[in-house]
Amino acid sequence: MSADCKDFISKLLEKNAASRLGTRGGLEEVLAHPWLDAIDSERIFEKTIEAPVKPSLSADPLDVSNFDTAFTGEEAIVSVINAGKM
Repeated sequence: MSADCKDFISKLLEKNAASRLGTRGGLEEVLAHPWLDAIDSERIFEKTIEAPVKPSLSADPLDVSNFDTAFTGEEAIVSVINAGKM
């Protein structure tokens, strides 16, 4: 991952909502991040840009063929989050 990508993700995941990317300048602030320089946002808004990956979807809700086997081969872990402690 590039340094710009890491910076973009960390700013989106900032715990302090007041400091999080996009909270001060909205969408324009997010789109101004250097990691998105190569993205033509106008083409996205116009829906004229092709997706780089188009997964084939199955009617089977248990189909995991679009996920990496590194994840699908792991044992499932059930976790519970206590919402009262957030």
